[in-house]
Amino acid sequence: MRREASLTFRGFERSPLEVVSLVGVEPSYVGTKGAPVKPGTSTLLRRSAVKFAVPFNEEVRLAEMIPAILEYVGGVTHMREVSDVINPEYIEVNLVLPVKYSEEQEGGYIESKHLGELYALGASLSFEFL
Repeated sequence: MRREASLTFRGFERSPLEVVSLVGVEPSYVGTKGAPVKPGTSTLLRRSAVKFAVPFNEEVRLAEMIPAILEYVGGVTHMREVSDVINPEYIEVNLVLPVKYSEEQEGGYIESKHLGELYALGASLSFEFL
């Protein structure tokens, strides 16, 4: 079952490719304001967005997911610098986890240090249960 941590910048005026260049790692999603949500549809994106994601296998604990995505994107200090340049409306960290009662599900925790890092970024924390 899919398990992933991601960090997404949404709602900025700069080019999404410039954001990718500033972060310096490969994104999993790039969307430009005004472009179709999906090819061939008439619904347009209201905000530009760039998402960076790290996939995990089922052995990775919840406590390891936030540190891994922050490390992938260059750390809190680097992300604050990028955020200061692009001034996004939103910064989101999302954790995708297996649903309760699946064979992969287990309890978990998030260390206060990592919650503090998300606070320092001004990032929200969301969970997606599959």
